[in-house]
Amino acid sequence: MKKQFLGLAAIVIAVSASAFTTSHKYSTYFYRYTSSSHAQTDIQNISNYVRQDLTCGDGANVCGVYLATDKPTGQQPVTSEFNSEQSALWVSQQNGSPSDANIDMKE
Repeated sequence: MKKQFLGLAAIVIAVSASAFTTSHKYSTYFYRYTSSSHAQTDIQNISNYVRQDLTCGDGANVCGVYLATDKPTGQQPVTSEFNSEQSALWVSQQNGSPSDANIDMKE
């Protein structure tokens, strides 16, 4: 009985601790937004995003997006991965804050 309780307690602690960690939905492959425009067509245009290692600070404008595929620096993201975040990028820009954990913002 004591072993079962300790096992259950360990599981509860592990699950509780994981609830307080923050991680990106995909991974740490960051694609920076390169345009200075805040227009919807530009925010949602894959041509305005390139792979970079540097992320951004806090702010109210879209800075970039984290995606699953690691492409060489300067390359555009995988289209299907980017398309799954297009709407969230625009919502983030409109709200001035990330709409999901994959989006980074800047001043």
